[in-house]
Amino acid sequence: MPGGRSLLLAGVVVALAAITGAAWLHEVRTPSVAQPAQTVNVRAAIPQLPALTADEERFATDLWAVHREATRSAVAMSFAGIAYQTENHDAHALAQKIEPLAKFFHDAEIQVRAISPPPSLSMTHGRYLGAMALYASAADEMLKFTDDADLRRLDEAHRMDVRASQDVLRVGEVLWPGQYKPH
Repeated sequence: MPGGRSLLLAGVVVALAAITGAAWLHEVRTPSVAQPAQTVNVRAAIPQLPALTADEERFATDLWAVHREATRSAVAMSFAGIAYQTENHDAHALAQKIEPLAKFFHDAEIQVRAISPPPSLSMTHGRYLGAMALYASAADEMLKFTDDADLRRLDEAHRMDVRASQDVLRVGEVLWPGQYKPH
């Protein structure tokens, strides 16, 4: 159905725009090596986040172990949907790509739930946990689509995927500004 393909493509464009926006913010926040005397310091205009406490850093490090693979899996899930809509329309191939991703996101939700956040990051933890649940639900909807071919399932999966991506980006700005990788 052409409408489903257009909606999926529009969703991909929105997701890419969000990623581009985050990259742009990163570039704006990163000072250049040599600034001319007349240049306004954009970084000074942006309020700096306070440094993470030891407990917050531990939480960020623990969550990074899940986040590293979650970002790769989210992209793989999006590309699987795009490939289905634009290339092959093979529901069996889509299911083969989505099944391990669905398992990953269900497992990731359990792993994130087991990470104990400091009180200062409990809302951030909840947002990330919600994002993993949304990704898992999106994968489940895609798998249901492979059984019943109801394109509304792909539309709903796409909406969940975009919302989860937005939540992950927001968490990343708190824990890993500019994709800081805890060590």
